Amino acid sequence: MKSITTLSVIIVLALTSCSTVKNSYFTVDARRRVEERAIPVEKLQFYVDKDVELKRELSARDAKVTSGKVVFEDGKYVNIILLKAGTQGICTMALNNTLEISFENGDNKNLRFGVPEKASSSAVYSLFADQWMNSYSTYNPSVVQVGKIVYDGEIYHMRFSGDRPKLMIQKTAKDKYQVNTRVMSGRKVD
Repeated sequence: MKSITTLSVIIVLALTSCSTVKNSYFTVDARRRVEERAIPVEKLQFYVDKDVELKRELSARDAKVTSGKVVFEDGKYVNIILLKAGTQGICTMALNNTLEISFENGDNKNLRFGVPEKASSSAVYSLFADQWMNSYSTYNPSVVQVGKIVYDGEIYHMRFSGDRPKLMIQKTAKDKYQVNTRVMSGRKVD
């Protein structure tokens, strides 16, 4: 009896360790595997790996703010929207090398993530800007990067430290070992 209990505990631990859930970066290869299985990218749950701040100046007469908060900074009204690391997002449009990801409800509230045109299979989908305001440097993680984007119909400056924010998805460890596994449900005689 004692050996059966011990064996049961070992089996349960082995099974639960095989299906641990963790976030992993969304790469060119991950997208290829998802699309090969006819799974729409729009059905995946995405996450961002680091904080991003969207910021724009408001004129005094422009009192309408749909998201974020308004602060008075250096004699100006400023609208700030924060995207925290780990925030969930959905894909609203998938193109060849880019994905439009929405982290909040509403039209035109998307951030673009992508890879270079001829990226390697291990390339990770990273945040894009319409225009980079300072030279982008991956060598100095303390440098604050600033890019200009259109968000919710307004021009914002997005800011983050170090490398560009990247897309992540949840992945179970057993995905690595069992790709197309299913159990037959069985049939009963009528």
